[in-house]
Amino acid sequence: MTTFTNNWEFWLDENISPIISKWLMDEIKIKCISFHLLTLNQTPDLEVYHLARNKKKVIIISKDEDYRELVAWKGAPPKLIAIKFGNCPSRLFWEKLKTEIYDAIDKLIYGDLDIFDIK
Repeated sequence: MTTFTNNWEFWLDENISPIISKWLMDEIKIKCISFHLLTLNQTPDLEVYHLARNKKKVIIISKDEDYRELVAWKGAPPKLIAIKFGNCPSRLFWEKLKTEIYDAIDKLIYGDLDIFDIK
């Protein structure tokens, strides 16, 4: 396992179960917070983008195409893990995310990629 710096955070969009943040934090040892805990679940995407941008080292995990457009148009930070697969139970979602998360981290935190797709 790669050792990651702890100053990065993952923010999970409101359409992703908050249990994923716990499983993700247990797996990768980086702070993971759901929009629900951040009280951002009713916040417009542009405002969330600006909050994450001001925080600097944030990676948003979302199925929402608006974040892709914001990062592509306005740039990073924040960085984005774009979920491209459809709705599924939390356990299946976690299995799909877990298979790609280390590659995503390597490319987003240590590489020069701003958006990583998980299909």
